[in-house]
Amino acid sequence: MNELTMKCFFTGLVLMLGFNIYAQNMSAEPVAGKNTTRKVIQNHLVYPESALAAKKNGKVTVYFDVDKDGIASNYTVRECFDEECCAEAIRLVKQILWIPAKKDGIPIPSKHEYTVEFSAKAYNKMYSKSPKIKVPLDDYKVKNDNKVYELEDLTTAPHPYFSNPNATLNGYFLSEMRYPEQAKELEISGTVILSFTIETDGTVANITVDKSVGGGCDNEAIRLVQDLLWIPGMIDDSLVRTKYQQEITFQFGERNYHDGNTY
Repeated sequence: MNELTMKCFFTGLVLMLGFNIYAQNMSAEPVAGKNTTRKVIQNHLVYPESALAAKKNGKVTVYFDVDKDGIASNYTVRECFDEECCAEAIRLVKQILWIPAKKDGIPIPSKHEYTVEFSAKAYNKMYSKSPKIKVPLDDYKVKNDNKVYELEDLTTAPHPYFSNPNATLNGYFLSEMRYPEQAKELEISGTVILSFTIETDGTVANITVDKSVGGGCDNEAIRLVQDLLWIPGMIDDSLVRTKYQQEITFQFGERNYHDGNTY
C-alpha cells in the first residue's frame, strides 16, 4: 500500500469514526429537521398587534426539558423584550416534536433551547401583498394538554380548509404542484408519503417523509403540505392536535396544472 493510499485510508477511517461518534452522541433535534422546522416557525408566527404597530424587534429564547422519549416540558423564558412576543414564542416552540438526545447511542433526558426571531419589517413585507389567512376557529374551545392524538382517538377528524368552499384537496395539489426540474429530467414518478401534526390553529407542523421519491419531489410535497390550512380534529367539543398522514403523487406525463405543460 503506497503512501497516498494509506493517507486516503486513514482519512476515510477518521471520517467514519467521527460520524459514528456523532450518531452515538447527539443533542435533541426536531423530528422534522432544523431547516423545515425553522421555515414552519416563520410561517406560523403571529406577530402581536401592539408589538407590530410599535415595530418592536427582538429574539426570544425558550428553554425547556426533553425527556428520553422526546417529550418536551417546563418551557421558560429568561429575557423578554415584549410579553406578548414571549408568549407567542412559547406557543410556537410547544408545537415542535423532538428526537431525544443520545449518549453512547442511548436516549437520555436533556435541557434544550430554541430561539424565535421577531422582525416587524420582515413580517410586514411577507404579508403586505397577501394578508395572513387564519382558519375561523374563534367559536371553538381548545384542549390545552399539548398531546398529539391519533385519528382513532377523535370525535371529529380534521379536514382541509379553503376560503373557496368548492375547492378540494386533490384540486389544490393539481393546481399548486410545481413538478421539480430534476424529476422532469429523470422522468421520476411516484408517491411521497408525509406524516405531520395538525395544530389546534389549523396549521401544519413536524413534517417528516415516510416514503421518499427523490428528484426534488419530497421537498415539493413538503411545500404543498406546509401551505395547507385545516379544520383541526376534535374530541367532543374541543380542538386537539392530531397526527396525520398524506400521500402526494407525482405522475410524469400527466398534465401539471400549475404551468399548463405536459411532460
